[in-house]
Amino acid sequence: MEPSEMKELVRHIMEDGFNQGDMSVVYDSFVSHYARHGYGVASMGSLEEHVADLKARHAAFSGARFEIHQMVAEGDTVAVRYTFHGTHTGELNGIAPTGRTVSRESSAFFTVADGKVVEGSIVADGHGLLDQLTSP
Repeated sequence: MEPSEMKELVRHIMEDGFNQGDMSVVYDSFVSHYARHGYGVASMGSLEEHVADLKARHAAFSGARFEIHQMVAEGDTVAVRYTFHGTHTGELNGIAPTGRTVSRESSAFFTVADGKVVEGSIVADGHGLLDQLTSP
């Protein structure tokens, strides 16, 4: 794939898939053995685990969405810098809903092969998100 096509794939996943809550986009855009390496977020060993985590984000945060700030593609990799936004209206990891609007800065590096994402490394400010939910 051309770099522009790989960037469009990642944009499609984040905006048309996650932001719209359309997990069919995610299923169509990742391989079933997708592996997510998490730094500040949980690692996942399969596409099913990844989709379950995305659904849990939507259940815990109304208005859950990714705001893309920057994307770069080179070789078989797309790097994306983005912010997660949402309002905490459902339980998250044992934290009762707070009603707080939160944001979390993140960067992701996705490996693409044959038109699908095969691996991802996500670096996110998980501690900062928890602080937003638990600070007085």
